Amino acid sequence: MKIFSEIPNKPGAFSNPVLTIGTFDGVHAGHQKILQTLFIVAKERNADPVVLTFETHPRKVLFPATPPRILTSKSEKIKAILENGIENIIMLQFSKAMANMHADEFLHKMIIDKIGIAHLVVGYDHAFGKDRDGNFNFLNEMSKKYGFGITRVEPRNYHSAPISSTWIRTEIEDGNISFANILLSRRYSLFGRVVKGDGRGTKLGFPTANIIPEDADKVIPKDGVYAVKVVINNSIKKDGMLNIGTNPTFSNTERTIEVNIFNFDRDIYGETLEIDFYDRLRDEIKFDSPGFLKEQLIKDKKKAQELLI
Repeated sequence: MKIFSEIPNKPGAFSNPVLTIGTFDGVHAGHQKILQTLFIVAKERNADPVVLTFETHPRKVLFPATPPRILTSKSEKIKAILENGIENIIMLQFSKAMANMHADEFLHKMIIDKIGIAHLVVGYDHAFGKDRDGNFNFLNEMSKKYGFGITRVEPRNYHSAPISSTWIRTEIEDGNISFANILLSRRYSLFGRVVKGDGRGTKLGFPTANIIPEDADKVIPKDGVYAVKVVINNSIKKDGMLNIGTNPTFSNTERTIEVNIFNFDRDIYGETLEIDFYDRLRDEIKFDSPGFLKEQLIKDKKKAQELLI
């Protein structure tokens, strides 16, 4: 596994590299089709498959006043790419200088001169460079001029509609997490650090870990209760249920993310959790008393356990 924060200067870092370029936010089913094609093309050529992507979403640099909500943080994106069998990742910090490069300049300075690609794999709508002038027609002409191969990957559709990051963001924000998982072709996940909460869950018999997302720009699902699996420090995996919202029974106003980990009793303050979302159980509700809330939590746990089998 090789993960670079900049394009390697030394020649021969990769053997006959087969490259794909993109933001890959979400690493969804459509992205996975590109990565699978990359892997196959590289294997056929006995070459190294390489993904060139970005740590920060380009739109955050281009439009800082309205940054996009992202589906994958840096570590989530790396994990998802590795799971597709690609072990060479160049993750650049996108910059305004990079945004001002026209496609021919980017192709020469960043790709041909430094990486020396043998083959390029791109998505059906891929374009890069200032004014997005680096489309497939441009790359096809450059491939003839500079002697590298090129493969165009058609979209992965769901009921005739191309799967996209924008579509998935909308489904997650609407609480349609199980459908978003279909479009992702994996479970939607959230990495976060455990911080101290108010301790109300413990008093109810359902202690919770309060989570601060790893990336503040991360898309957070619609308020409600979710069936989840929790990975603690990349090792322990447990079932659980998670609440997103303001805890209206206690007249709170701050939006929080709290997970109750089943059959688990350990101090994990400051530790990192990976939350994998399976399904949405219900809306967040204001109960007349903590006792009524506890009764509902018992029902929620039973339903979550049935879903997580």
